[in-house]
Amino acid sequence: MKSRRLALAGVAVAIALLATACSAPSNTPVSASPAQSAVANSDAMTATLGYISAGLPDMAGKKIAYIAECATENTFCQTRLAGAQDAAKKIGADLTLFNAGFDPAAQLPQVQDAIQRGFDGYVFSPVADSSGCAEFQLLKATGKPVVNINSPMCGNPDFTEGTAGFVAMQTESFFQEHIENAFASCTSACKAVAVGGFVGSDLYTRWETAITAAKAKYPNVTVVSDQPGSFDAATALTVVQDALSSNPDVSVVVSSWDDMTRGVEQAVVAAGKKPGTDVRIYSVGGTKNGVAEVAAGTWTSTSVLLPYEESYYGVVQLANALKTGSATTGFTYLAESPVVTDGPGSIFITTDNASKFTPEY
Repeated sequence: MKSRRLALAGVAVAIALLATACSAPSNTPVSASPAQSAVANSDAMTATLGYISAGLPDMAGKKIAYIAECATENTFCQTRLAGAQDAAKKIGADLTLFNAGFDPAAQLPQVQDAIQRGFDGYVFSPVADSSGCAEFQLLKATGKPVVNINSPMCGNPDFTEGTAGFVAMQTESFFQEHIENAFASCTSACKAVAVGGFVGSDLYTRWETAITAAKAKYPNVTVVSDQPGSFDAATALTVVQDALSSNPDVSVVVSSWDDMTRGVEQAVVAAGKKPGTDVRIYSVGGTKNGVAEVAAGTWTSTSVLLPYEESYYGVVQLANALKTGSATTGFTYLAESPVVTDGPGSIFITTDNASKFTPEY
């Protein structure tokens, strides 16, 4: 099976050099270093798209459990649930939701309940790596196929052996690509601020590890503040205000979530600086608001997430497993989906390619 390291779909972006504290910055998305851990498998994406183009099987009468860390809590979770429901409807299967609401303690009894109710297969998005691994072992013991989406588990950077597939975007390597893209805009000594999610979460751990790796690759970038923002705009506002107060020559801010980035922008404006010019803002989400901010030139970039495809492809891979008994082995990396390759051509949405990407949430 052919595997390859993650590669960025680069889009050349010509920009005027901006007068910031960091001389001659470049906003051109760069090819990040090879992924440190997660390894995309193009064959997995090709196979998944092939299942769809060949016509999905009729799974009428089949029962699927959609066991997820979230479903209604925010627009990302809602859009992902819609993708799973649409795919289940397409194959004629019944889909039942188990929503843990980001609570690891809630997911175990839900997994046990799903097992008792005798589903034909599972789409599983674990709340956390370690607890999710234990719950996966319970699901696996039923002999029914389990497709893992969103977040890797069992200490693996991506695909877990024994699953029927893995579809995701937010691996450690994804965050590394995002941060390196931001740091590469500094062509000389540069100060940066980082705002992440919740301390103790797997996402935050991946975010922090990615920052460490990016700092090693770009020693000209000094991260003067690296704080959790808890995906909250008000918290991010405080974090960035404090950082700019102590370091008014900061020229880059990286954030791990578009909604939180609204607070970053407010802090930059409050400091008397122009976002997008004096301070370049790199966010994650590819949301409607995020893409609009990029198109307006306020944010430099937002890295896309594709919740609809994440669950839709997960159900597709489960349907294939139910029909053929075969797994879709390897990491189905959503950066290789047609939404990206036939659209902006990059996970990094900028002013140059924003018109080629339609936000889905």
